Amino acid sequence: MKKLFIILLIVSSVSLIIFSEGLRSFDSSLNPILLESIGKRNYFEIELSPDIMVYQNAYKVADLLPMLTATKFTVDFDDIYASLGADDLFFITNDNVEGHLVVNIFDLGVGVVLNGDLKSDLTVPNDLIDLIANGNEIDTPDEGTMVFNLDSSFKAGAYASYNFDGMSVGLVYNLFLPIVYTKESNTNIGYVFSTDTVEGTTTAELNMNVDLYSPFNSDELDSITFNTITDKFLTDAGHSIDAGVTFGEIKNPVVGIAVKNIMVKPAKISYKISYQETISVLGEDDEDSDSSTPTEVLVDEEYLYPMSVTGFFRIPVVFLDIIPYGEFYVDNQKIDWGVQAKTSLFNFIPLSVGVENYYGYWNTFLGFGINSRIVESRTELSLTAKDLEKIFDLNGFTFKSSFAIGF
Repeated sequence: MKKLFIILLIVSSVSLIIFSEGLRSFDSSLNPILLESIGKRNYFEIELSPDIMVYQNAYKVADLLPMLTATKFTVDFDDIYASLGADDLFFITNDNVEGHLVVNIFDLGVGVVLNGDLKSDLTVPNDLIDLIANGNEIDTPDEGTMVFNLDSSFKAGAYASYNFDGMSVGLVYNLFLPIVYTKESNTNIGYVFSTDTVEGTTTAELNMNVDLYSPFNSDELDSITFNTITDKFLTDAGHSIDAGVTFGEIKNPVVGIAVKNIMVKPAKISYKISYQETISVLGEDDEDSDSSTPTEVLVDEEYLYPMSVTGFFRIPVVFLDIIPYGEFYVDNQKIDWGVQAKTSLFNFIPLSVGVENYYGYWNTFLGFGINSRIVESRTELSLTAKDLEKIFDLNGFTFKSSFAIGF
């Protein structure tokens, strides 16, 4: 009896400081219904969430941090080649900034949503790193190709939802516009390195051939402004719909299903801007650069976001919320998924931990923050890797910060 009393006392004490947390408006990428101000801000909310992912496989994150403040640092290709093993060298970033203003009036929610995306990656073949670190074979040319990809876009939408008894439905009508992007088949950076013992010459040549696609011409891209983007939104923007539904009350298990990027009209792309440049180094001192100004041609291309189906299930377990979630992409039949656990200390300090596989990368993350009635701030730190077994190699990281105010 005494042991049972002690156990009940401990459980009761813990229940006073640990509270169920649940999904919030910060998780609206899973389902537009989550934009409604669930929790302490029941009437309106203004929020901003930058999400930055950086991955490279040459250095550990701890080695990169001193470089950010250093006035000079040395790149040792011998060390890079040794750390890569037989892998290519990757420099990849996947960044997103989301913001919204949501107002709840009785059971009706309305608002606006803004979203900006930047994705880029550069792949340097292992053979080139080997060539720089260890040199080339005499009278045998070394050649290969580096790959560069870029995709940047902006999206603005109008949000509306309605809460029935035990069910909520909602949608976001989006206007979206790419800023500039590349196609894999039209972008490459080739290199040739050779030594001729008969001629007594060493030749290194770099050939860049990059085609950029955009609704803006080259002059507009050089001096892009808010007014320029607004004008293009009125003429060239694409239209899409995100629609979702949730079943269940906030304190009970909740199931959510949504269809994202239901295409109404693709964005119009009018320009292909080609950059071509050749840099040659002959012998030890001679340098020659053969470059051309960008060429611009009119095209009739379309740009759209991939359509997907998302789902989540919120399972309250004592003082935790266990939340598995996933996203199925209709075009390429791929599935992204994750699972996280959330709780809150004193109903004031939200905590989260989880693992997910999104966009071909593994993330293990830990989140923390402060949540008062009017102000909420959260930070989520994640280790990122292409392979789960290399997650603790510390080559990649994801940083997400969210800030919201409201009532």
